[in-house]
This record gives sequence, C-alpha cells and structure tokens, in this order.
Amino acid sequence: MRTHLVGGYVEANQLRALADAAEKYGAGHIHITSRQGAEIPFVDLDDVANISEEMKYSGLFGGASGQKVRGVVSCQGNTVCNHGLINCPELAARIDEIYFGTYVPKKFKIAITGCPASCMKPQENDFGIMGVVRPEWVENNCVACGLCEKVCKAGAITIDNGQVDIDSNSCIYCGECITSCKKDAILGVESGYTIFVGGKVGRFPRACDKLIELTDEQSLFSILEKTLAYYRKYGQDGERFGDLLDRRGFAEYRDAVL
Repeated sequence: MRTHLVGGYVEANQLRALADAAEKYGAGHIHITSRQGAEIPFVDLDDVANISEEMKYSGLFGGASGQKVRGVVSCQGNTVCNHGLINCPELAARIDEIYFGTYVPKKFKIAITGCPASCMKPQENDFGIMGVVRPEWVENNCVACGLCEKVCKAGAITIDNGQVDIDSNSCIYCGECITSCKKDAILGVESGYTIFVGGKVGRFPRACDKLIELTDEQSLFSILEKTLAYYRKYGQDGERFGDLLDRRGFAEYRDAVL
C-alpha cells in the first residue's frame, strides 16, 4: 500500500502510524521508495479499507499510480541547507496541492531542488525545478581578494588587474560567490528558478531539455499549468512527456508555454 507524502516530509506521529499499520496489516516493515514515499508491502486487499481509515487520522492517504501526476519530490532547500536558494518544501506542497493525482496520458513526475547541486535530480523528471540566483559584481566594494574566483566551481569568474569578470555563459547561478564574499562585492541581483522538461530514466532514458534559465514564481506556475495542458491535449495514451516532445518537437512546445 503506497502512501502520499510530499517532498519526503513525514511527521513523527505519521511514522508511528506507518509502523503500526505495517505491524498490524503488513509484514512488519516499510519500504522507502525512490520518490520519497513510504509503502507497506504485503497488505491484504480485504484490509485496505481498515488501514486507510486508521491512517487518515494522522494525515496519511493513498499515493498515486497509473496515468496521474505523481507526488512531488524535493530537497529541504534553504530551510536546512546552506546552499539552498529556495524554500523547496513550501513550493512542493503548493504544487502538490494543485496537481497531485490529476490525469495525464501516462505519468508525470515533478522534482524540486534548492540549487544547482541538483540533489533531487530535476533533469531526470518530466518537470524539474531548480533554485538559482544571478550574481553581479559591485566594483566599489571589491578589494580583489580572489575568494570568489577560488570558490567558483564553474570557473566562471576571473580577476585581472582588480577587475572581476563573471562569464554569463559559464555561470551556473549557484550563488557560491555571493555567499563567500565578505565585502558585498558580489550580490544576487535576480533569483528564481531554472526549469527542465522531458527528462526520464527507466528502460529508455531521455535527457531533459532546459526550458528557461531563470524565471520568477508567477511564471513558473504559469509554465507548469500550460505544460500539463499541452500534455493532455497532444499526448497519446501511454506516452511519456519527453516522448511527446520528441514527436512534436521541443520548439513547438516551448513556443506554446512561453
């Protein structure tokens, strides 16, 4: 029996309810799924109504399978991690509340990660969201200490004769240079989300397409709504979203949602 969890977040009383259900109705153990869910194996079909009734008092309900939007997975973002650029649990809960369990031609997986470290692998999902921030050099505050150049994992920062250059083509918007600077010489001038679409693993993996580099929250929700509408309109029965993009062309989809 699969339970519905959002972003891997489980209250202590829910853990107790899962443990009680596993001992009473299952084989005494719980399987943690690859998508941050909890499944109780070996539940008899005759016990489904009883276990559902007992678990609902702790806020646990059935998960999704089949032709539906699956539960949203996420890291903890800036609520815990010092690299996190966005509040991933809050965003995951809002998206899940609107779209979880709604119809799609095959299945639709959404992942949210707090920064370009990509712990939640947004590039491997039908719709991936990554927190990002765009840095900008403030010359008057800079002492050319070189720390930003040293911490930049993308090699996007160079310093020459006291002048800092941030290569926009190489920058991955991780914000490491911003947090490392003690002089406020590099500031985050724009923060938001990078969106990936069409990724999947499984028997026939597909690399994602980067839809947009940096967008705001209002646009994010608009793009997600239009993406699901596009999938429902043009997707064939049993067709994954990435396969739809290959069939009709990414450019057509991009124009439709942007």
